[in-house]
Amino acid sequence: MRLTDTPQVPYFALILTCRIDVMQVGFEIMLDKMDTIAAHQMGFIGSEKSFDEVNTHISYWRDRTSIEKWLNNPTYVRAQKMGENVWFSEYKIQIVEVQTETRFMAKKDNVFKPKFPIIKTERGVLRILEEHQADLLYDYVNNERAFLAPWEPERPESYYELDACRQRIKEIRKDFLADQSVAFFFLNVSQTKILGYSNFSNIVRGAFQACYLGYSLAEEEQGKGLMNEALKAGIDYMHTEQNIDRIMANYMPKNVASAAVLTRLGFEKEGVAKNYLKIAGQWEDHILTALVLR
Repeated sequence: MRLTDTPQVPYFALILTCRIDVMQVGFEIMLDKMDTIAAHQMGFIGSEKSFDEVNTHISYWRDRTSIEKWLNNPTYVRAQKMGENVWFSEYKIQIVEVQTETRFMAKKDNVFKPKFPIIKTERGVLRILEEHQADLLYDYVNNERAFLAPWEPERPESYYELDACRQRIKEIRKDFLADQSVAFFFLNVSQTKILGYSNFSNIVRGAFQACYLGYSLAEEEQGKGLMNEALKAGIDYMHTEQNIDRIMANYMPKNVASAAVLTRLGFEKEGVAKNYLKIAGQWEDHILTALVLR
């Protein structure tokens, strides 16, 4: 997300700083909806937000009067009351006048690699999605819902909404920057459709240098070798760029297709975990495998 393009000083900022107890994802979705509404208010310039142990949301306004009108907007008042009843353990709101602004933007130079990897394969592009691509994720999870249901945990209806897809992408990008996971989506060459997905998660550094792998592929793309192509590229990136040399992947014994993919990639069976994960409402045994690149 780019920083907001602000006008010449002076202008005003409305700052919300808070700690929340529960439902971080719901809180972030609510803030996105409030920004959408605020964008139609007189004097609104833009907003920025950061989520951590302490969350910060800053909206920029042309004058103080516009902020005061927004603070008295019935929608804002309801959202604030909801925050007090549901999310906030504590918060403060500040109105400040910005009198000085200094900006910097690094020049784009091919010498430097992009922060978020984009990997081209023979038949597609492996990448971490950007927020504006949420509609691609929305199409994928909804189009493949019935096909993937037997192999995934039960999902709430909200999981399939566009707002949830947008929020999921934000979390994916945040987890990448925090060195917690690398969630690749495998897109077609024109990057207009998601063909599959692979998530290298629970990254552990130090003496272990390992992660877990989960993946899925669209129903109509089955049997073409695309999952193998995408995973090969992802594994190569994790090994050469992220220095991960142990990748663990688990599958249900009845998932013959998944077993075949892992075997072709060189994963070896290490054991069986009884009642390992609750999939489609049932506790399922899983075959434990690993690819060791040490």
